[in-house]
Amino acid sequence: MKNFKILLSVMLILLLFTGCTERNDLSDLSIVEGMGIDYNDDEVTVTVQTLNLAKEGSGAEALSGNVTMNTSGKGSNISDAIENVTESLSKKLFFGQNRIIVFGMGMAENYLEKNVDYLLRSSDSRSDVKICISEKDAAEIIDSHENDALVPAESITSLLNIGEKNGFAADVTTNELLNLYLDKTSDIFLPVVRADEKCVSVAGIAIFNDEKLVTVLDENSTFGFLILSNKIKTGFLNVLSDELGEIGVDIIKSKTKTYASVENGKVVLHAEIKSNLMLDAVEKGLINTITSNHLKEVEKLVENKISDICSNAFYQCVNGKSDSLRIGENLAMYSPKDYDALSDDWGSVLSEAQLDIKVNCKFKKINENSKGD
Repeated sequence: MKNFKILLSVMLILLLFTGCTERNDLSDLSIVEGMGIDYNDDEVTVTVQTLNLAKEGSGAEALSGNVTMNTSGKGSNISDAIENVTESLSKKLFFGQNRIIVFGMGMAENYLEKNVDYLLRSSDSRSDVKICISEKDAAEIIDSHENDALVPAESITSLLNIGEKNGFAADVTTNELLNLYLDKTSDIFLPVVRADEKCVSVAGIAIFNDEKLVTVLDENSTFGFLILSNKIKTGFLNVLSDELGEIGVDIIKSKTKTYASVENGKVVLHAEIKSNLMLDAVEKGLINTITSNHLKEVEKLVENKISDICSNAFYQCVNGKSDSLRIGENLAMYSPKDYDALSDDWGSVLSEAQLDIKVNCKFKKINENSKGD
């Protein structure tokens, strides 16, 4: 039944393609699911993942395992490289189904402006396509089999979407990237991914100052960045207690409110974070020995940890003159006169910005399996 539903879904998609590709027959098109763009030795390489409609077999057999194929082309720019891919496939590339664009690290470090120009001007670009950066080459990400997923590109986009909600990855679309890029004071940020032996994993968040890559936030700073950005829905933290040892805590709900002001001549981002917690694991003792005083102690430990990782993320951004946290946008909303006075020299102003953070955590649940040794 599951395979039948997959087959039916694919048939419906193909029917949709027939209706939206003008006079092109499906057999004359290569349906793009993912694209990687690399820049090495002054040459652009584009790797596209397309549906392999000629896969052998029929019915459920044809829809088992990976149903895509990857093709690469080189050129002096992105458009030339795409044209060479088209020639290799002898079919026109159809980008209406594309899910993700991956920039290689060489591209992100040296060629970002041309990337954004392509997204702004190309008719192939779509507003809801996910954008990320490979820790190395983009081709490695596109070539990942994702544990033999039906469509690997879809698996990677799901990783980014789930990752943002759980605090370990950013989920950025073309539309969001362009809005950040075109804003007067904001800077872009993008998730960084790496290709492991069998699948793709997350390697942090890249933050930029204009077109310059400033740094890649590590796991903790990524979590802090996402909390400050009010992106996290749930998450997990470890804290250490002298009496209870290592404690695992689930964030089951979190909300961040921010506003910016000018105080003593400096811009201050005020952040108020409220999180509901569930006690998940305790190294020392049993769950029935945990008292209300223990819970208050752990709440304080979590508050301090959230404050520390948010502060670390904040100052990595502002020290690199990167407004990926949209501090200028906050100032424009809450104090437009100050924004108008400071925005023309925003880089200098931003480097002296400060964070005022208040964190309030409360336990709402206790996992009955929260046992120690």
